[in-house]
Amino acid sequence: MKISSLFQQKQLKPAWSYTTSGILWRFLFSQSNFIIGEDRDTEKKEVSFFCLNAANGDLLWKHNVYGEAWWIGIEGVVHDKIFLHGFRKPDMPEHGKIIAVDLGTGKELWRNNEYAFLYATRDRVLGFRDLFERRLYYELDAATGEFLLELKEAPEDTYEKKELSHGRNDFLFPESLHHDDTEYPLMNPVVSKYCAGESLRGSVEYVRVGGKTVFNYHAVQSHDGNNLEDLQNRLCIVDESNGRQLYSDILNTSTPSPVPDSFFVDDATVYYVKEKQTLIALPLVRPQ
Repeated sequence: MKISSLFQQKQLKPAWSYTTSGILWRFLFSQSNFIIGEDRDTEKKEVSFFCLNAANGDLLWKHNVYGEAWWIGIEGVVHDKIFLHGFRKPDMPEHGKIIAVDLGTGKELWRNNEYAFLYATRDRVLGFRDLFERRLYYELDAATGEFLLELKEAPEDTYEKKELSHGRNDFLFPESLHHDDTEYPLMNPVVSKYCAGESLRGSVEYVRVGGKTVFNYHAVQSHDGNNLEDLQNRLCIVDESNGRQLYSDILNTSTPSPVPDSFFVDDATVYYVKEKQTLIALPLVRPQ
């Protein structure tokens, strides 16, 4: 066996990837480990939605639209339902309307044009409506959207339930590397080795997991006539036992400023978005 072939076998490889038609604007993980995302065409001002199985990248559905070309977005995902929001007025940040969608099929289940979404549980949805100097709350049946109860005050556990309505968030997110970090003596030689000769901007962000260091950085590529910098966002994964690079990729070929939180880790898988369109799942353990 050639040395080059042996080296390639030791490299990490993506398990799957998914590329949107426009910009991958936002995505959430359901508690059942499905990925729901927004695919936005910023020129045409059109948005559609998709759903993937995070375990293998299989596509459940895509290009689904729900009666609004642009002013609509993902509000949350709870159990087997996705909740979308509209806006009270275009170009205004206040959300309005509740659209419930079946996670497995992408089919609209029901909608309510009167209330805004606050949170959902498996059985109930709490919406609200702002009146003059006060806010009223309304419980709806999660399966049908049927009105159940009016409340004058939000329940005491509203914050906790609202956080749970956004799906999974139990991921490892990168930390910024600073000189006074306890990790700095370990991380600095790694960064210096693989960023040698580069002019960096912003923070190096990293995660250490399973004997590997995953980090990304922004390197200056050029300056334009106004001396504005063009940066390249790069990802690197290094084996801590021998300092060998296991994987590298360019996340953004060209960006005017550093982009924080460019990747995250779920158990033994790194997720990142390449060129604002392609979601990539990269296992940190090579298949046997």
